[in-house]
Amino acid sequence: ARVVGKVESFGRVTNKTLLEQRRSLPIYKFREDLMKAVKENDIVVVIGATGSGKTTQMTQYLCDYGYAKRGRIGCTQPRRVAAMSVAKRVSEEFGCRLGQKVGYTIRFEDCTSPETLLNT
Repeated sequence: ARVVGKVESFGRVTNKTLLEQRRSLPIYKFREDLMKAVKENDIVVVIGATGSGKTTQMTQYLCDYGYAKRGRIGCTQPRRVAAMSVAKRVSEEFGCRLGQKVGYTIRFEDCTSPETLLNT
């Protein structure tokens, strides 16, 4: 872990903007193909390396393509910490406070609102 100012950071420090970071992820170049596959199939399995953007980006792509109009988009996570950290990161990328358009629901804790579109 590095301490930057008073904030402890466990991730990689970068000078890229959030948009540049999103576009630099391996999944970005497959965005159109993935959304076409979602439109044409009932089930789509996405396989990729850790850190490729599957979890943080797919939910946002679905939202960008209007799927949130049908209802809340969910993304399951195996652990509490994963659900919370994914929701935090996606809310930052989405440009909203955690619990607004992006939130999480875990046992005994609901950090969502009626306006939540993406839920981990």
